[in-house]
Parts: sequence; structure tokens; C-alpha cells
Amino acid sequence: MAATSLALTACGGGGDTATQTSESAAPASSAPAAKGDGTLTLGTLLPQTGSLAFLGPPEFAGVDAAVKEINEAGGVLGKPVAKFDTDSGDTTTNIASQSVDKLLAQKADAIIGAASSSVSESVIDKITGAGVVHFSPANTSDKFTTIQDNGLYFRTAPPDKLQGRVLGDLIISDGNDTVGIMAMQDSYGTGLADQVQKTVTDGGGEVVERVDYDPKAADFSADVAKLKAKNPKGIVLIGFEETAKVVQELVKQGMPASKHKWYMVDGNMSNTNYEKMPKGTLTGVKGTYPGAAAPDEFRDKLLAVNPKLEDYTYAPPSRTTRRT
Repeated sequence: MAATSLALTACGGGGDTATQTSESAAPASSAPAAKGDGTLTLGTLLPQTGSLAFLGPPEFAGVDAAVKEINEAGGVLGKPVAKFDTDSGDTTTNIASQSVDKLLAQKADAIIGAASSSVSESVIDKITGAGVVHFSPANTSDKFTTIQDNGLYFRTAPPDKLQGRVLGDLIISDGNDTVGIMAMQDSYGTGLADQVQKTVTDGGGEVVERVDYDPKAADFSADVAKLKAKNPKGIVLIGFEETAKVVQELVKQGMPASKHKWYMVDGNMSNTNYEKMPKGTLTGVKGTYPGAAAPDEFRDKLLAVNPKLEDYTYAPPSRTTRRT
């Protein structure tokens, strides 16, 4: 798949600046100080399991690279930064809430994660209510722009309004005047689909069918049939790992990427989702992900902490923990 990157200053060049997006946020000076032991303690709430597990390794590596740089430079207040890793899981489990409880018990000064907007939304009150900084390198839902956060929520991933605009412009520039959208029904999927639809429409195209589906569904044949009935030139797939089932159904119903132009997003562009599919299934597919590509020098730093790393998605904004 060809990937189009949204290069934003908030996370460019390896990502050096954390961006506070809440309009209700308090000034930085009101944030609580470290909890009295003189050690900056970070906790990660990132996907080791669940539908976004493929994003875990580069995000953990980004955080680890940041901590390594800080500690090699003398730490914070003369002490090395401490870090505890936990699993965020996804919205099908209660793993994230349990992990947050564990990190709060370990007196984390800041919690980094989750990758999923819906997961972060489910724990933000618990984190910020405890007076702890909540920082995500990958939340893109527009909800976080104005969410109530006590001035303690930050993110370096741009909101879906930007990714949706870039993806919509790409779809129109490719000559698609009729478009079908299949989006998972949660804050990430519907929000991104709304912006793609607006951009396509503003650009002179027509969204002839939009299906907001249950990602837990066992079968997507009826949903794909709705798209087939409208025969769009371009098809936008907004989801997580369940997109593999949607792709199989598109091919089964005679709507392969060789006949229609498929477009994907950051949540479903993991190659591991499709490695068992027939060769050529994804030929010509394009996609977008928010953030900057990782340059070679930065990749070397990531490989120094995880030599097995193969995917670098969201690693640059994860590294911005060194400036939070």
C-alpha cells in the first residue's frame, strides 16, 4: 500500500513538541508537580494486545528512545526517569482501566497512551481526576479538542479533521466522483468518516453510500452489498483489524481494488492484517496516517532500543514524551 503522510510540525523530525489540544485546558503552570520522591515516573498505556497491537512496538520504542535520551543526558533533577509498561488492550476488554489502576498505584506522574481514541476516552476521567498528566501519541478523535480534562490531557497526533481532509483531497484528485465509505462505529471511525465525506462533497464528489458498521460483527456481507448496489468508483475503509474481513467480502462480491480504488487509514494499514491474502489483493491501494515519517537517523535510535522493530507508525509522536 502507498502511504500518504500528514507532515505536521507537532510531530515532525522525530517529534519535539507536545501539543495540548483541549480548549478548556489550564495553563501549564497549574499542572501538579512530581509526587515528592524526586523521581519522574512515566507509565505507558499502549497496545500489547487487541485490534491495535501492531501499533504497540513502534510506540513503545518511541517512548523508550525518549527515556534513553533523557537518562543519558543526566535524567531529571539528577535522577534517572523511571518507567512502567502496561497494556491498553482495546474496547472489547477492561484491560485499560486495570492498567491505569496499576500505574496510579505505582505513582506515575504521567501516563502515555492509549493508541485508541475510544480507549483513552474510557480512562481519561480516571487519569486526570487523579491529577496525573494524560498524554497520547496517537489519539486522533476530534472529541479530544474540547474534552473536559482539568488541563492535563495532551496529544501529538493531529485530529481527524486533518487526516480526513488529506484523504478526501486524495480521493478527489484521483478522479473519484462517486465514493462509498465503510467506517467502524466508534469515535475514531465516525469522526474520520464525517470529515472524509465533507471533503469529498466540498470537492465536487458524491458519497453515494456510507455504512457505519459494528466492528465486532461476524459477517460484513450485508454491509458490502449496500456499497455494491451503488457501484462507487472509490471505496474508503476506516477501521481496525476487522478491515481484513471487509476486504475479503469486497473481493467475494466482485469489488476488488483492481476495479475500484480502495483507500485506507492509519488504523488498518498493518501488513500483518493481509499477509495471508492472495498476492495482488492490495495492489494500488492507498492510505493515510497522521504524523511524520521516521527519518533514517531516528529509525536507528529506535532500532537501538528494539532491534526487531519493523513498523515505525506513531513512533515519532511517541518520542515527544521527552518534552512533556
